[in-house]
Amino acid sequence: MTTRLIVKNLPSTCTEQQLRKFFEKYGQISDASLKYTKEGKFRGFAFVGFLDEGSAANAISKSNQTFFNSKRLTVEECRPFGDANKPRAWSKYAKDSSAYKRAHPDQVDEKPGKSGSSDEPTAKKQKNDEKLDQFLEAKGVAVEKEVRLSKDKSAEAKKLMADLMEGIEGDTSLSLIFSGLPSSAKGKNIKEWLNPIRVKAMKISRNEDVAAAFVTFNRPPDVRRALQKDGQFLGGFKIGIEKIETPEPTVEAVEEHGAELQSREKEEETVREKILETGRLFIRNLPYATKEDDLQFLFKKYGEVSEVQVVIDKKTGNCKGFAIVEFVFPEAAVAAYSACDGYVFKGRMMHIIAGDEKRDKPAVDDVEAIPDDPDNPMKVKAKKEKKTKSFKEEKEEEKKATAGKTAHSWNALFLGANAIADTLAQRLNVKKSDLLTSDQGESAGVRLALAETRLVRETRDFFLENGVKLDAFSKPAEKRSDTVILAKNLPAGVETEELQRMFEKFGDCQKVLMPSEGGVSALVIMGNPVDAKKAFRALAYSRFRSQPLYLEWAPFDVLGAAEPPVETDQKSEEPQKPKKSKREMTYEEKKKERKNRQQGITDEDEEREKEENEGGTEDKKPETSETKPKKASKKLSEKEIESGSAIFVKNLAFDTTDDGLDSLFRKRYGDLVKSAQISKKLNPAEPTKPLSMGFGFVQFYTSLDAKQALKEMQGELLDGHSLELKISHRENVDKGALKRKEIRQKDQGECTKLLVRNLPFEASIKEVETLFETFGAVKTIRIPRKPGQKQQHRGFGFVDFISADEARRAFDALVHSTHLYGRRLVLEWAKEDETVEELREKTAEKFSGNKKGTKKSKAQIEELQQQLQIADDEKD
Repeated sequence: MTTRLIVKNLPSTCTEQQLRKFFEKYGQISDASLKYTKEGKFRGFAFVGFLDEGSAANAISKSNQTFFNSKRLTVEECRPFGDANKPRAWSKYAKDSSAYKRAHPDQVDEKPGKSGSSDEPTAKKQKNDEKLDQFLEAKGVAVEKEVRLSKDKSAEAKKLMADLMEGIEGDTSLSLIFSGLPSSAKGKNIKEWLNPIRVKAMKISRNEDVAAAFVTFNRPPDVRRALQKDGQFLGGFKIGIEKIETPEPTVEAVEEHGAELQSREKEEETVREKILETGRLFIRNLPYATKEDDLQFLFKKYGEVSEVQVVIDKKTGNCKGFAIVEFVFPEAAVAAYSACDGYVFKGRMMHIIAGDEKRDKPAVDDVEAIPDDPDNPMKVKAKKEKKTKSFKEEKEEEKKATAGKTAHSWNALFLGANAIADTLAQRLNVKKSDLLTSDQGESAGVRLALAETRLVRETRDFFLENGVKLDAFSKPAEKRSDTVILAKNLPAGVETEELQRMFEKFGDCQKVLMPSEGGVSALVIMGNPVDAKKAFRALAYSRFRSQPLYLEWAPFDVLGAAEPPVETDQKSEEPQKPKKSKREMTYEEKKKERKNRQQGITDEDEEREKEENEGGTEDKKPETSETKPKKASKKLSEKEIESGSAIFVKNLAFDTTDDGLDSLFRKRYGDLVKSAQISKKLNPAEPTKPLSMGFGFVQFYTSLDAKQALKEMQGELLDGHSLELKISHRENVDKGALKRKEIRQKDQGECTKLLVRNLPFEASIKEVETLFETFGAVKTIRIPRKPGQKQQHRGFGFVDFISADEARRAFDALVHSTHLYGRRLVLEWAKEDETVEELREKTAEKFSGNKKGTKKSKAQIEELQQQLQIADDEKD
């Protein structure tokens, strides 16, 4: 279903505004165009485009065969260019129709090299009668002989014409040649003769007998009025005026419809060749509601898209109607051109041409040429040395070139050590050296870490008050915004107005979010994506005061509102039961909690199960079709794939698809087959259609089923090819195993111990103790050391506080972004110490040879205990 419709049988008084008003009730209109002839006569039909297919289908179903100003409308789908089902043209205004050819036979039978009848007035041709001239001469009447320089073939006339046309180039459509002038004629005489026609320029060439002039006028009407003076007299001489004969390009006669198709195919070939060189497409006639995401989604199926640039109107913020799409591989760009040229996109017919090569600004060193100075060769050497760049400069240029294209995500609250010291010294009105040194012997690293913690807390609170979601920065795979920029590594004392002025040079800067007391990171919100990209490319890694400016695209939901809490009212009304400590819990409760922790079951899940079980027979509901598939899906997911359960299928036809191979095996084995896949490779001619490699794999769940299929399906025919089967020995790699392990964040509970990771090796126990004592009384600090090296620790440690509140205070303050000697501290809640019973179970499992046997023996013991309890209850 297309989004563009053709509306036929419209009344002659119809206007675009009336047409839009009639169709806007069915959906948002992207285009409405009425068709007229060259003379301005309405042809009775129009095209209407909608933004989505649903609105177009609704418009066809509800408006077709309805009346519009007493005329019955015919509403149909508009076929794109090159569609095989496109109806043949029949109107006398369409050039492809036979009615047009019958009405314009001169255009078809026109001979090459001759132009049509010109609208310029020509003087009447006068017949020269030689006998009449002789009779007039015999009677003594003077006969004026016509002298035309352009028609005179004498050598003098040709020489005079060559002198006149020497040095004349360019457009001569507003110029005329005056021949037959008297040899004494001047420019003043010619201007007086042409009055009131104004002359722009004039050139005169003369010999002993006659003269000729080349006259240029300002306007085409002056040329037409001057031509009417052809044949008139000036000083007894008859003047000839004529236009300059310009060689016309040879026009190929179009005698058949096939000749037009051939010329169009040649044009497409030249466009394809240019696209193969650049890999860029210039797209025109786009709807004004087009976004970059729409074009990205449309063209990504043809190949990897490197850049999409939608040209936006700064006043309205909407698309201007054209865009540029650049592909990584030019072959993908050719495939997109052949598929999408003339494609109906959101109600408009897309037109694609080849884009020009991206123009890179040349470097200053490359533009400046080194002059040769043989007298001073050392000067040339010095200039050449200046041109060579260091490795650091090359890396900086590379960073600037790739700014915004990398997918890395920085810490949103990272603060540089130098900026921290400058900012805090400025606030406290002290010197930077006094801030880092202490009379009590405190470490400079600890003092900087505490200062950073304070600034981070202030920056975090400021961003959260302004609706910024800081957690969005920890998701590198999420979509990025195209208007919000995170500016980092700002020097101390930067004001919001200064940053706003710096970004306003590149366009509309709506807002700059930065703490009022001075911060080292800020959020810049630009008005539109075009200005934001300009500012990002120009300012990324640029020098701002004394240090480089780091820019990063913020996540798309960084300014979004937080999600409302779910089901908090009911839980808040119910009194929360206090959680038992490990000392109050029994052995069975501890064991149950350990199993739940391993399986990932929380206390809330247990409460829900209890509520469902305690609901009684009244609340029990029969199994429906909605609950059954969930159970079935769980069973299927629990199935494990055995080794040796895959079959290698050889001698496949190149036309065989994955569905065909899968259906062949599922007809006989059904759900025993997990998947069937054919190996494919990239097709250079059409990247969207990969080529089959002639073999594939069929995956079963068990090796027995695979061996049985190997015996029964050997030599089976599929698409005319006899299949050859073998057991595949490739390993089944679990995709989940390749993912990065997720760290389960443990709730604090009554825990008072913190696990501190990523400790710098320069840090001592005393410095760590000084850092954490700021937030509460520390009971113990333990930092494991490397075996055999007493002075060097292993990079992590444990800090135990006296109370849980103090531990929570230290965790909340230091977990966000605190650096000690340049390393960010990573805090987690430590596991509680194991009890004696848990240690006994561990040692039993460690020293017992058969773990399965111990599990069975435990199960048997539990069964015996249950049977004894039942027997005691029966006796009672």
